[in-house]
Amino acid sequence: MTAKIAKSRLFECLEKDKINRAVDDAKESNTRSTGPANPGRGTLIDFPRSKSRIASTATWDRAMTLSVVFACHKVLAETVASLPLEMFMFDQDRNRKQIFDHKLASLWRNKPNDEQTNVEFKETFMLNLISGNVYVRKHYYHKELNQLVVINNASVDPKLNNKGKKEYHITYSDGKKEILTNNEIWHVKLFGTGLVGMSPLAYAARSIGIGLATDDKVGRIMENGAKPSGALSTDKSLKKEQRQSLREEMEELVSGDDWFLPVLEGGLKFERFSLTPEDIELLETRKFTVEEICRFYGVPSVLVNDTSGSTAWGSGIEQIVEAFYRFGLRPYFERIEESVRLNLLDRVDWDKYEFEFKIKDLLRASITARISNNKSRIESGQATINEVRKEEGFSPVEGGDNLMIAANLITLDRAVAGGGQKNES
Repeated sequence: MTAKIAKSRLFECLEKDKINRAVDDAKESNTRSTGPANPGRGTLIDFPRSKSRIASTATWDRAMTLSVVFACHKVLAETVASLPLEMFMFDQDRNRKQIFDHKLASLWRNKPNDEQTNVEFKETFMLNLISGNVYVRKHYYHKELNQLVVINNASVDPKLNNKGKKEYHITYSDGKKEILTNNEIWHVKLFGTGLVGMSPLAYAARSIGIGLATDDKVGRIMENGAKPSGALSTDKSLKKEQRQSLREEMEELVSGDDWFLPVLEGGLKFERFSLTPEDIELLETRKFTVEEICRFYGVPSVLVNDTSGSTAWGSGIEQIVEAFYRFGLRPYFERIEESVRLNLLDRVDWDKYEFEFKIKDLLRASITARISNNKSRIESGQATINEVRKEEGFSPVEGGDNLMIAANLITLDRAVAGGGQKNES
C-alpha cells in the first residue's frame, strides 16, 4: 500500500513538473525583443526563437557594428527624417490647402519635444519603427497636445486587457513600471500580428550573425598577419620535451614576428589544416550577407555603397531612387501619415485634415528633366508659372498666377462645329 502511495505521489510530482515546464516554455516563447533593452547595452534578439548559436550573437549593439545593418538603418531613418510632413485642410468641395497655423503642424515643423528638433525626433522615431514598433508618449497641457516623446520600444510590452483594450506596460531604466492606454501612447507598427509589428532585425538575426562571424574571422586572420595554422608531422617518435619545444618554436610562426623564419629539420613537415580565405570564400560570403540583409530591410544594396554587382532596381540612380520610394519607403510614409491623422487628431477632425510627406524633393529629377517637365505642365495648364517658380525656390512674378494653354488647342465640340479659332502664328 505504501509503495502504491509513493508511486502515485511521484507520478503527481512528475505531472506538475511537466505542466510547469510547459508554462515556462510558453512564457519564454512569447517573449519579444525588437531593440536594445538598455539603450547603452542592448539585448539578445530572441523572437523568433532560434536554436542557432550564430543567431544568438545578433544583439542590437553588435548588429549595428555590421556596416550593412548600420547603413540600412541610416538610409531609411535619415531619408524619412529629411522630408517635411505637411498638413492639409479640405474645404467643402474636397479641395485641399496646406495649413501652417494648426498646433499639430507647428509641433511637427519645429520641436516635437523640449529635447529634439523635428529632424532628430523623426530619426529616433524611424530607428524604433524600423525595429518593428515605435511608441510615442503623448503629453498634454490644458487638454492640448504639446509634446511627443519616443519611448524605447524594448521597454514597452503591449497587451490586451480583459475588456479587449490595448495596454502598454512600460519599464523605465530606474525600474519604475507604468501602464498606459491608447490615449497616452501613440503606437505605429510595421506589418505583423496586429498587436505588434514584426522586426526585420529579429528575423534577420541568423543572416546578421553570419555577417558578424565572417567579420570576426577576417579580423582574426588580419590580427594574425594572415599566417596559416596547421601541424608538424614526422615519421619519427618524439619525446614529450621535444614536442613541447617544437610547439614553442612554431608558435612564433603562427603568432610571432612577421619576419620570423622557422627552420624545420629531422624530416619535419608543416601541414596546413585550416581553410584559407579562398577555400571558405569569405569575400563571397560577405557579399551575399550584404544582399541578404538588404533584402530584409527593403533597401537596394547600391544605396549602402555596394558596387559588387548589378542591381535589379534599375540602371540609373533616378530609377533606383524611384523604385526604392515605391517598394521601400512608401509603406513607411503611408503608415505614418495615416497614423498621425487617426491618433493625434480628434475623431471629429479625421475627415477635415490630411498629412503628407513632401516627397517631391526625394524624387527631384535632374535640372534638364525638370525644365522640360515644367514647360509641359505650364503649356498644358496643369500649373501656373508662379507655382513652378515656388517649387524651384524662386520668388513669384507679376501675372504668373494665371493658367495658360497653347493657342491652337480647342475643345472637340468646337472643332466638330467648325468654330475653332485658327492659329494665327
